[in-house]
Amino acid sequence: MIVVGASGFGMEVLWLAERCGRSVYGFLDDTPEKQGALVLGRPVLGKISSWLQYDNCDFILAIGSPRGRRAVANKMESTGTPSYATLVDPDAIIGKNITIREGVIICAGSICTASIEIGRHTIINLNCTVGHESALGEFCTIAPSVSISGNTKMGDIVEVGTGAKIREKVSIATGCVIGMGSVLTKNTAENKVLVGNPARTIKTVE
Repeated sequence: MIVVGASGFGMEVLWLAERCGRSVYGFLDDTPEKQGALVLGRPVLGKISSWLQYDNCDFILAIGSPRGRRAVANKMESTGTPSYATLVDPDAIIGKNITIREGVIICAGSICTASIEIGRHTIINLNCTVGHESALGEFCTIAPSVSISGNTKMGDIVEVGTGAKIREKVSIATGCVIGMGSVLTKNTAENKVLVGNPARTIKTVE
């Protein structure tokens, strides 16, 4: 498989892939100074647009920003149909009736309990909990140590910062950003940035 994105999170995804028993051929990245470089012993094979040269490989999008990750997927899919890997760390706990779509990354120490849907290309980072009957949209980023209570509904391209807590039965609309350490107790409108305890809207994302 090939990791798309050779930044710090790309390094972590390489490590995760190896923990999952996957063989990583290298990285793709658009950063000029990374072309031809080695990242943790694996080469940066070229820019993201060159993925068609490796269409016999699976790809995993190691890009932390939800909007950035969606843009890369759109770029790749505009020229073909890439095969995406799904990575679930062996130290993650995956409960009953969990639906995990393509491109999902679930890191070590995270727990998904029961009857949960996780949309494509969503990242659940280290030591998170996702409660029963929750639904996470596509291209979401759940940073380390986030607690998502049961019956939470989350739209696409949502970003939840490190250590945030989401109350049960809360709906997070598409495009929202929940700040690090925030406590979200109420439903949100789309494309809002919310911070604090309790979390309050401070601005709208363009």
